[in-house]
Amino acid sequence: MLLAITRASPERVFREIDWATLIFFTGLFIIVGTAEHAGMIELLSSAALGLTGGDPWLTFIMIIWLSAIASAFIDNIPFTATMIPLIHTLNGSPEIAEAFSNLQFSPLWWALSLGANFGGNGTLIGSSAGIVAAGISEKHGHPISFNRWIRVGFPFMIMTTAIGTVVLAIDIILRV
Repeated sequence: MLLAITRASPERVFREIDWATLIFFTGLFIIVGTAEHAGMIELLSSAALGLTGGDPWLTFIMIIWLSAIASAFIDNIPFTATMIPLIHTLNGSPEIAEAFSNLQFSPLWWALSLGANFGGNGTLIGSSAGIVAAGISEKHGHPISFNRWIRVGFPFMIMTTAIGTVVLAIDIILRV
C-alpha cells in the first residue's frame, strides 16, 4: 500500500531491506511458537516452582536473572512473548499470589521486564536493536563481531541487572 501511495520503485525498496535480519526473526518466532505449542511453558513453570520451592522472593530473583541470561542469547522480544504464559502460571501459585496480593501488579511481571531488557545488552543477538545496529554498521563498512560486543555488553548487562534487581526489590518491599 505504501509503495502505491509513495510511488517508490519496488526494486529499490526491496534492495534496501535487510533480508538477513527479517529471515533471522522469522525463524526465531517459528522456533518459539513451536516450543510454546509443545508444552514447554508448563514444564518450565513446574521446574521453576520446584527450584524455588514456591518462595515468592526466590522466584522473583530467578525470573530476573533467568530472563537476563536467556535474553543475552535469545532475542528478548520472542523470549518475553514466550515467558508471558509462564509468568501468568507462576502468579497463580498460592504462595506467590498471597505474598504479592497487596500490589496492583505482580512483581514477577516487573522482574521479567527488567531481566529481559537489560539481558538483551549482553550479546549482539540479545536484542532487536543490537541486530539492527550491527546490520547497519556492517552495511557501512564497520562490522561488529559477536566477541567484540560480548566483551563490552556482557559485563555491562551483569552490572545493570544487579543494580536493577536491588532497586526493584527495594521498591517492592516499600510497597508491600
